[in-house]
Amino acid sequence: MISIFLIIFIITESLIIFYPKNSIESKSNYLLILGASVKRNTPGTTLKGRLNTALKYLEINNDCYVVVSGGKGNGENISEAKAMKNYLVKNGIDKNRIIEEDKSTNTYENFKYSKLKIEEHSGKAIKDIKVKIITTDFHVLRSKILANRNGYKNISFYASKSKISFVPTYYTREFFAIWKTIVFDR
Repeated sequence: MISIFLIIFIITESLIIFYPKNSIESKSNYLLILGASVKRNTPGTTLKGRLNTALKYLEINNDCYVVVSGGKGNGENISEAKAMKNYLVKNGIDKNRIIEEDKSTNTYENFKYSKLKIEEHSGKAIKDIKVKIITTDFHVLRSKILANRNGYKNISFYASKSKISFVPTYYTREFFAIWKTIVFDR
């Protein structure tokens, strides 16, 4: 049993590590930034990494709309979406380009509720829209699975790098999260 678990763990971790993560050159109609924790009113470390990655993308692909996705969690004074919007505006992004999705409480809901916002804004089905997804490197594979389950077809990723000190924790936790997603369909 231990050997089987180790084989499954190694294969899954390899998929997480080697899944394509950095497609900065492709243009998109919408840039979707997935939420992460907020400390009071300020983006936490992981979220700040995602936002800085989004800013890099927007420097060279500045004609897309930006969807910030994340609700208000425990210990957060404002929604993750509001914290992201504030950060982006503070760093020079026009507030009129930013669409807030502030209902989601997990990655599945990030995609579900953002899809509704994007379809309403564009007047098109999500499958017909190019969406660039910003998340963290460890989170790309599961995000791909959940995006597909929500009907996203024309997607690519541009991922921030995990802080090296968090890598063992994040990647181990993501192993269990992927299998939960596979088994429980979320």
